[in-house]
Amino acid sequence: MKVEISTEKPTVNKIIEAAIPLFAAKGVAGVSVKELADAACVNIALISYYFGGKENLYAYILESQLAILGDALDTISKEEVSPIMKIRRLADTFVLIHKKNPHIDRLLYSEVINPTKYFDNIVKKAILQLHRFLRDCISDAVAVGEFRADIEPDFAAISLIRILHLSCIGQHISKDLLPDRDNLEEHYVAQAVEIYLKGVAK
Repeated sequence: MKVEISTEKPTVNKIIEAAIPLFAAKGVAGVSVKELADAACVNIALISYYFGGKENLYAYILESQLAILGDALDTISKEEVSPIMKIRRLADTFVLIHKKNPHIDRLLYSEVINPTKYFDNIVKKAILQLHRFLRDCISDAVAVGEFRADIEPDFAAISLIRILHLSCIGQHISKDLLPDRDNLEEHYVAQAVEIYLKGVAK
């Protein structure tokens, strides 16, 4: 599924920027067209004019936000580095993506908990891409003797996905539990990944 929207007009981007936090907080069903228009300070008719309605706007945002991670996976997968380095690169990239797009995880988890009609074509596709990337990294690490031979790549990939996503989505909780320091998110994710890698290392 590919939702084609022209983002050349400032009004279009204004609507998108206003809609992202609303959809992340309330889900597509919980946000009215009037609420979207008010948040963007535009005429309500422009939602339909530019996007063909609230549903198309939501689908576009969901797809474009998750495509950021997909593009990063494509880039890292082509790098000629070790499987472990690819995993570390992904962890670093997760932090950067989350900083630039702080609502991406909430959009994802909203779909995981309360799937809409867009789950299979957009969200599940993105999750499968991430799972395949990590599974392949883990399989390669086992093959070259960097990870233990008894590690099952599919299960290990899911464990790492949970670690990475929860590291980002739980920041408002972890800030109260962890020592106050600069770059807390980067340090937390780096520590979580190192603990994971030590558990699977040969």
